[in-house]
Amino acid sequence: MAVNTNYDIIGDIHGHADALERLLQKLCYTRRFGVYSHPEKRQVVFVGDFIDRGPKIRETLHLVRDMVLSGNAHAVMGNHEFNAISFHTPHTEKGGFFRDHSLKEITQHIETLEQFRHYDGEWAAFLDWFKTLPLFLEFDQFRVVHACWDDAHIHFLQHQYTGTTTDFLSKGNDKTDKTGVHTAVEETLKGKESVLPDGHSFLDKDGNLRHECRVRWWRDPSIREQLKDVMIDCPEEIAEMKLSAADNYHTYTNDKPVFFGHYWLKGIPRIENPNAVCLDYSVAKGGVLVACRLGEGMKLVY
Repeated sequence: MAVNTNYDIIGDIHGHADALERLLQKLCYTRRFGVYSHPEKRQVVFVGDFIDRGPKIRETLHLVRDMVLSGNAHAVMGNHEFNAISFHTPHTEKGGFFRDHSLKEITQHIETLEQFRHYDGEWAAFLDWFKTLPLFLEFDQFRVVHACWDDAHIHFLQHQYTGTTTDFLSKGNDKTDKTGVHTAVEETLKGKESVLPDGHSFLDKDGNLRHECRVRWWRDPSIREQLKDVMIDCPEEIAEMKLSAADNYHTYTNDKPVFFGHYWLKGIPRIENPNAVCLDYSVAKGGVLVACRLGEGMKLVY
């Protein structure tokens, strides 16, 4: 499908400002007065996850926020930005914060904490900016979300999301929430998961034991034959297990293309499905930072 528009959509950055600058320059953006812009008025759309893991988180945030505030870019919230808001917002009713401060959560966020150790006011300003980011964007010819576009969740959030209020943070972080907020936020920002059969499990990239796998919801159902075709990091011993007709995994069926990140894909970047394009190729784990240039068709740049 040809998408005629002047946008460049960039995947998860995770504090890799040098890779971001190289990619912007490769896309012919130039920096003037500290802000990147394009001579042909093209705009960037960032899919979220600007913080954590990388060596230049502060620099990344300045680059991204300055582009957004100058009108040269758009951005959606990633799960790491939502987690940061929750981590740093006190829970006035229960005490503590909306996100736990256990070893797991601190480890995931430690690089950001370290790099802003002497910049408390700056970090507070970035947290306030995170709160202004939308959970998804819909343009005339395409859509952008961090992890998963589910029409039901998007419709729900259009009517329920009025900002990162304490009520929203409370429900969005509460696994026992019955209002639908937690599920909508969880799957929109972190993707859908499916329990592995027969008690199987695996260790994820951070060494955490998991009994659920993220679902490749963007995969064309016609090529889904085995578990490995629909589950990311599926254990080898069950990877070739055949899917049955009763297996019902979420599928994106709209003709309007959606672009997203989040999934730590590996290898040479490619477009598996022109209507659902993942742009996260693990720059924070030795991979590459990827953009999709829109215009006459689509072109990946990295």
